[in-house]
Amino acid sequence: MDIHRPHRRPAPSLLALAFLQAAALLTQPAAAQGQDSTAGERNLRIMAELLPGTYDNANQNYFDGRRKLAADDRHPRMSTTITRVEAPAFGRHVFLWVNRTQGAQGKPGETATWRLATLEAGPASDEVTMRQYLRMQGEITAAELATLRPQDLRRTEGCDYIFKRRADQFRGVQGTKACRFEWDGQPVYTDNTIEISRSALFFHDHKYVTKTGKRITGVASGEPFWLERARFFHCYIDVPGVGGGVDIPFERFDHILLHDKGGMQWIKSTARPERGLEAREIGLMLRAVTWHVLNEANDYFNRNSLVLSVMERLPDGSVKEHGYAFTDPDAERIAVNMKWMLGNCAITPRDQARPEM
Repeated sequence: MDIHRPHRRPAPSLLALAFLQAAALLTQPAAAQGQDSTAGERNLRIMAELLPGTYDNANQNYFDGRRKLAADDRHPRMSTTITRVEAPAFGRHVFLWVNRTQGAQGKPGETATWRLATLEAGPASDEVTMRQYLRMQGEITAAELATLRPQDLRRTEGCDYIFKRRADQFRGVQGTKACRFEWDGQPVYTDNTIEISRSALFFHDHKYVTKTGKRITGVASGEPFWLERARFFHCYIDVPGVGGGVDIPFERFDHILLHDKGGMQWIKSTARPERGLEAREIGLMLRAVTWHVLNEANDYFNRNSLVLSVMERLPDGSVKEHGYAFTDPDAERIAVNMKWMLGNCAITPRDQARPEM
């Protein structure tokens, strides 16, 4: 034995190393696992997914007239688009909200309003707050969102909506007479509500004169706008409508995007005198009809349908409806072939259709 060789300690066993590592972990603070959030924090995440979309009250507008409601009880046609956007000064959950309203009772023109809506959990543990920041004149553009600040838009204290979950929807309310401001030169207040679900957006737009309580906006009945969530279809029109494998020249109008809550597109075909074809102005409208009344004999129940209608604007300016096709309201494809024209719509674009048996 060499007494000058340094003594080596035996290497620790694998079992000893595992024990030392476990002991080290036990001395560290335990990481939180599975801690519950508030109900409001969960509801916020759901609302942020549910809110974006395109909504339209085409069915409500149509059936208000078909039901022969009084003029001041009828809802003008309205379309709403809600898009999630990045606007850092407004927080994490920000949405560009645009309402477009046609002239009431057939009056010409369209008005549009632009606002940012924000969501945050609270104030109560099961609530979500929506704040709205309005641009009183003009639109809010995508180019300005990165630098836009809350003080650049108009938000009125007391006009926030407090949402709670109710069955299959979220319902937001303003505080009773808490939302007060000047409108058309006089003090007014609102007591409005918003309801959002998978299928629809409901909201009131009622303003009342503070002094008298007289309502000056919205419909007389007090019924909210009922805007249904739309799906988008990729469509085309052929003139004439070719079928049966016949080799006939036709003119195609492609890349038409229609939503199924009254989306409409007009095209002008080219005159072909050598083939006996006149120039025609043709309209294609797509509407998933949600019936508001019964319309069946023998006490049967009429079911909702997806309808593709063909119209033509005649030289005198009148519009003629030539016919329509209809199918299940949840269908993803629909077409109509009138022989002199053909219209075809599908949710999946043709260049993305996959082979199938």
